[in-house]
Amino acid sequence: MKYIIFAGLIFFSLGSLASNAKVKGDESLDKMLKEIAAEQAKRNPIHTEDDFIKAAIKNGYQVQRNLAFGYQTGDSKTGGYDFISKNDTKSCAWRKILLIANPEKTDSSDTANERFSCRNLDFEQDEEVWKIVYKYLPMIAEAKEKGEYMVEKKSEPTPDKLEIIDVTQ
Repeated sequence: MKYIIFAGLIFFSLGSLASNAKVKGDESLDKMLKEIAAEQAKRNPIHTEDDFIKAAIKNGYQVQRNLAFGYQTGDSKTGGYDFISKNDTKSCAWRKILLIANPEKTDSSDTANERFSCRNLDFEQDEEVWKIVYKYLPMIAEAKEKGEYMVEKKSEPTPDKLEIIDVTQ
């Protein structure tokens, strides 16, 4: 009987040690996940609809296209953004802005997307589309004049040669 009690105490002690190790492991995992989230937030400063619009005004074609797609789908599961609600009017407006502001970048898929996004709008929605277009086109023109539109971001220089590092030593 003493051996059964002794074995029970050992199991209990080992169980509490394992649960303490799990808590410490969870804390380090939480810390690591927070660091990863902070790093991703630095790389992607777009967290709200307003951030997205500001980026579309400054960064041009691809961001405008992504914004229009976000409004078109309103669904983060299909590659959209979870803070953008489906809005056919805004999707159509950003498709038009994209075509007007970036004639040298657009192709036939952009005109097809504009036709698709704008096809079912009624008269009032069409008026709202042009209000949005006329609101943001001057902002884009101003960014172009200041040289702030679609500015190439300087990337880190990459070495010409690959350096092989021996990690076994």
